[in-house]
Amino acid sequence: MDVAFAFGLAGHPVTVVLERDDHLALYVDGCLRKRRPGAPCYLWTNVELPFEEHYLVEVRRSPSRALTVTLNGHAVAPGAILNPQRTPL
Repeated sequence: MDVAFAFGLAGHPVTVVLERDDHLALYVDGCLRKRRPGAPCYLWTNVELPFEEHYLVEVRRSPSRALTVTLNGHAVAPGAILNPQRTPL
């Protein structure tokens, strides 16, 4: 399992994994949310935090294999630690 991209969302680890069989997988808190093959590829999941806060995590892999990860439409940097309850996006 090769981690291609990871960040923290209010204490919940979000991980994008590029698997050996060319599948792209999206994990939240270590649980598989979506898994798809090939490129281009699009994965998404909703993350619900306390107080009815909802966040949409989207992962796009272009035919050139470049990854784009967004949270509610805003680009996320690898290794970021986001706490939307305390800091605005």
